Amino acid sequence: MRNRKNVNRRRAALLLCVCGMLCLAVAGCKGKSSWSTLDPDTAKAIDADFRGKVWKLQDGDLYVVKCKVKVQEDGSLESSSPSSKARLKDSDLIPVIYTEDTKFYVRTVSGDGGESEDTEGGPEDLELYMTLDMKGDFGSDGFHPSEIRMLRFS
Repeated sequence: MRNRKNVNRRRAALLLCVCGMLCLAVAGCKGKSSWSTLDPDTAKAIDADFRGKVWKLQDGDLYVVKCKVKVQEDGSLESSSPSSKARLKDSDLIPVIYTEDTKFYVRTVSGDGGESEDTEGGPEDLELYMTLDMKGDFGSDGFHPSEIRMLRFS
């Protein structure tokens, strides 16, 4: 009888350890789940690999939150992002690591969503809560853009 209780306790302890490790694995994966580029069809539609909203500009560092972009059946785009009044943790932000080789453009989009015009820009044109369309790739430390298009709506 005593031996049976020990076996049951060991099984319970083992099960508890497995559940704990599973929870840690899920929590660890959750942290970078938003670190993904757009699906190929959406990327083609907006001519970018990733869309983000500027959330933090500090000492030359740029942090964004991911914008969700969806191509509708009629070909129009639907884009959403957190409200600028939302409280986000720093762990929710994605670092954007740009270099002197990164090309910056300002895209002025008319209010009716029609024609747009691109002009050369630079990091000094970045503004809080501005939407960015970026070409590049994710690394372990954030997004590395070759091109950043800053969207301004008139």
